[in-house]
Amino acid sequence: MAPRTAKAPQSSAESWYRLDNAARVFAALASRRTTTVFRIAVRLHEPVDMHDLQRALDKLLPRYPYFGVRLSAGLFWHYLVPIPGAPRVREETRFPCRRMTIAEDGPWQFRVLVYDRRIALEISHVLTDGVGGVEFLKAIVTEYVACREGPGNTEHSSTQAVELPDPEPAEDAYRRFYDPSIPPPRLGVRAIRLRGEVLPDEECRVIAGTVPVAPLRELSREHGVALTELLASILLASVADVCGPGRGPIAVMTPVNLRGLFPSRTMRNFFLSVTASLDPRLGAYTFEEILHEVHHSMQGQVTAKSISRQIRRNVGAERNAFIRHLPLFLKVPAKRKLYTWRWGTRYTTVLSNLGRISLPDEVDRHIERFEVVPNPSAAHGIGCAIVGHHDSLYIAFGSIVVGTGLERAFFTRLRRMGITARIETN
Repeated sequence: MAPRTAKAPQSSAESWYRLDNAARVFAALASRRTTTVFRIAVRLHEPVDMHDLQRALDKLLPRYPYFGVRLSAGLFWHYLVPIPGAPRVREETRFPCRRMTIAEDGPWQFRVLVYDRRIALEISHVLTDGVGGVEFLKAIVTEYVACREGPGNTEHSSTQAVELPDPEPAEDAYRRFYDPSIPPPRLGVRAIRLRGEVLPDEECRVIAGTVPVAPLRELSREHGVALTELLASILLASVADVCGPGRGPIAVMTPVNLRGLFPSRTMRNFFLSVTASLDPRLGAYTFEEILHEVHHSMQGQVTAKSISRQIRRNVGAERNAFIRHLPLFLKVPAKRKLYTWRWGTRYTTVLSNLGRISLPDEVDRHIERFEVVPNPSAAHGIGCAIVGHHDSLYIAFGSIVVGTGLERAFFTRLRRMGITARIETN
């Protein structure tokens, strides 16, 4: 199948980008509670110089033109328009992952914040997914180190240390790998939701734990499962602990980076999610039983054939003649209701594993760790995200609910397995 790409920009005044398939959903869902903004951050060994960071961002952004855009609304669809310059680097003073607003952020769909030794990139899912966000942050940090050390003091700049984006950075890979002849997947069962008092608007509580990765990898090998499958099993078991016996089904949704299944280097969204579930109404599960269920469920779902069915469903809906010709002011509330009814009720919480981040030694020696905070969502209230660096994992829960039962249950289970976390919160 011949590749299809979004319209490439020709001039700053007349060019535009289509939103990719996932971005269209996120643009419709964005609100004060479901902000669609996630955070990837890096903590350095020394305080951040905001002036040098601004210089680095100003120098870097032209090489990542897809991120230098504003979100606009047409008659039928949202779209992205390139804008000159770069956003202003700011000191962090408020809760993480707030929605983007013109008053605070200008037209940009990402922000760069500084707090002491931390550089935080907060970026809307309208632009990219976790993989694209990680690559952009790596480039920012690399350019910042080059600005700090000055020409001749470092062998690396962002163009050398970090792989440059695809020549078509605005490619909508969902459209490229869409095959209308494939049958769509069946809709999953409805899952229970974690109820509780909700925090005030735009407040997001973060409870994070740093753990050594070696014992977790050893446990994975012992049970013959992947690290993500082990962590999803621990999270499922923790949800069951919080909800109590006989309540279900329980489902954990896990985003999958599709660049490993399909040949694309797009910097836009290119992920879909698989679901691991269990039903405590059938009786109590041992942890080994949960591991077995999660492992075989994920192995069956994370294949090119299975994922292609989801692409067929999502892109096919976008191409529906009625939906295409529905005005945007009707399309947005319709998408919100459809998402809540059709997909938002199919999972209890989310687990996103960004994997291990590495950089060249010349840059890495400045870095203490990487951090991540999942985007707040009214659909599930609390989500979990994980990122690795060297020999440790940073596991963060982002929540808009008052209770902390799930976080406590998760880290308690880790401790019972002999894995102690260093806990911190905002």
